[in-house]
Amino acid sequence: MTNEHVAARSLRTRLGIVAVVVTFASVFLSGCFALNQNQSKNLNWVNQSRAQYGRRALPINPDAQAKAQAWANRLASENRLYHSNLASGIHVRWCGLAENVGYGAKTQDVHASFMRSPAHRANILDTSWNGVGIGVARRGSRAWVVHVFIRTC
Repeated sequence: MTNEHVAARSLRTRLGIVAVVVTFASVFLSGCFALNQNQSKNLNWVNQSRAQYGRRALPINPDAQAKAQAWANRLASENRLYHSNLASGIHVRWCGLAENVGYGAKTQDVHASFMRSPAHRANILDTSWNGVGIGVARRGSRAWVVHVFIRTC
């Protein structure tokens, strides 16, 4: 075999490996998404509060995340606070759902308000949840925050 054939085979092999890696990466990353800074902060506050009470951290559930962000956007655009039709937009099989909605000047203030409210705190600390979605939207001086808690089954 000539050096040209070896080089061509080596190049084809490397390109084949790259194609396989890219294919697998796209499959695995298709279910991933990045939280923005406000969403990440709020997720951290939820999980820090849970840790203070001996609860495990909640991972982001993609359906709950999409629903929470869409609802935060809607609340901000309408400039009014109300709960969603909770099951709407949740496509995975679930056994439990809950929602916290609030607004304030800063998202940290909203989280502090949630933790002072027995019902909102109970949602944050419930041990049955196995996922959460965090939505944050701004309109003027207000930050709108939505938590969607989920227990998949």
